[in-house]
Amino acid sequence: MSNSQDPLSRDREETPATTPANTLRRLRREADLSVEAVCEATKISVTNVRAIEGENYERLPADTFVRGLVTLYGNFLGIDGPKIAAEFLAEREKNDPTAGRQARMKKPIYSSSLSPRKLAEPSHISSATIALILLVVIILSFTGFSLYTSWNPFAFLSQQGENMQTSMQGIFNSGTPQETGVEATDEQRSYTLSAHFLQDSEVMVKIDDLDPIRQTFTDGEIAHWSARDSLQVTFDKPEAATLTLNDSPLAFPEPNGNQLPTLQLPSDLLDQ
Repeated sequence: MSNSQDPLSRDREETPATTPANTLRRLRREADLSVEAVCEATKISVTNVRAIEGENYERLPADTFVRGLVTLYGNFLGIDGPKIAAEFLAEREKNDPTAGRQARMKKPIYSSSLSPRKLAEPSHISSATIALILLVVIILSFTGFSLYTSWNPFAFLSQQGENMQTSMQGIFNSGTPQETGVEATDEQRSYTLSAHFLQDSEVMVKIDDLDPIRQTFTDGEIAHWSARDSLQVTFDKPEAATLTLNDSPLAFPEPNGNQLPTLQLPSDLLDQ
């Protein structure tokens, strides 16, 4: 058995009275355990262990916390933890009646149903921190996907906006079907032009008396335009697509000097 004594409890050991604090200190030494070893095993701070063994009641927290700490300490030493905790609190009330009340004014009181280990040293991560971490992970994942696939989300959204604008114009104007895949009745149409694009292209389409519309298509995409009286389609490059008019093959227009390839119906039909 070591002859060294803890600084905070040296004066208390000189009294022969057996108190809960003396019992805990004696059992610890009989088990050949240092204060630091107890703290590491129970997660009770060194300050609280020394205050419990030294009966320094004013240095301990409120009664609710002390009950949990002493219970945990007693159970660790192999004795009845709740019993030794009740005896310790009774001894505290007898020797320093104001200690528990003063501690309660300094620290909030939580439910006594909390386990002793939770009372030792709890740690929490706020929900706001978790939400921020998730947001950062989502942004990094989306950025990585865009870089890996060479996908430009801003260009995609811009193209979708243009397509939606074209659709709305077709609805609120004369009602002539001009959107890809929209069929018209026989009474409504004179020309139905289909273009199967062989490369990424941009076209300018003018249907009857409507304002020209600029559209963008990718390689392999198929577009359909229907008109009653006239249809003009200007392509940005030669041989950009294969054409059919009313389900019959139609030659791709040849560029005229510095002008872009342009198909004009019905004038181009009269020239053939």
